[in-house]
Amino acid sequence: MFKKVRRLLLVLLIILVVLFIVREMPFKSSENVIVIDPGHGGKDPGTIGFSGSHEKDINLEITKKLKKELKSNGYKVISTRDNDESVDNLLRAEIANQKRARVFISIHGNSMEDNSSVDGIQVLYYPDRESTIGDLNNNEFAQIMMNSLVNGTGATDKGIIEREDLIVLNQTKMPAIIIECGFLSNGNEEKLLLTDDYQNKIVDSIIDGLKNYFSSNIK
Repeated sequence: MFKKVRRLLLVLLIILVVLFIVREMPFKSSENVIVIDPGHGGKDPGTIGFSGSHEKDINLEITKKLKKELKSNGYKVISTRDNDESVDNLLRAEIANQKRARVFISIHGNSMEDNSSVDGIQVLYYPDRESTIGDLNNNEFAQIMMNSLVNGTGATDKGIIEREDLIVLNQTKMPAIIIECGFLSNGNEEKLLLTDDYQNKIVDSIIDGLKNYFSSNIK
């Protein structure tokens, strides 16, 4: 009996040591992995558009298109959801960390409840997040992506915004951004965001932005 207890304690000790070592190992990104996060989902519709569209659906459609195109460009792409389901924000960040993503991109739609004339694209980022493989930091990532999106879509540049309070940005360990693809509270921009043509422009712009960012590697 004593031997069995001792063996069990030894096994538990080994497990604890392994878990401690894994937790303390320095994070290093994989150069070929990109995690795409379609915001909201399931019971959480996100923003309700001017005509009643749900942000969660637009986010997912853009993500599906982006995932397909990135894969055709040779990247390994993981999405935090592939259908209309709820995913905890902490889990979204943990997926990116576990997969050792090179970058994390969360797709969202914006809203301005008291002003339906506001339009344009914003990029949110956690300030000064460094890459572990020599890429430019988060600030540069956000600006490169914003430039590409504005050039590729013709949308209004609403700026890059520091956000330290958002879980998917402050809990990820690699350069991470949220792309607010447009204001669903603006009827005209909502119509654009519901079309395949404009969604494809967003996708192409994101891919161009990624290529520009990756080619600026400072190693």
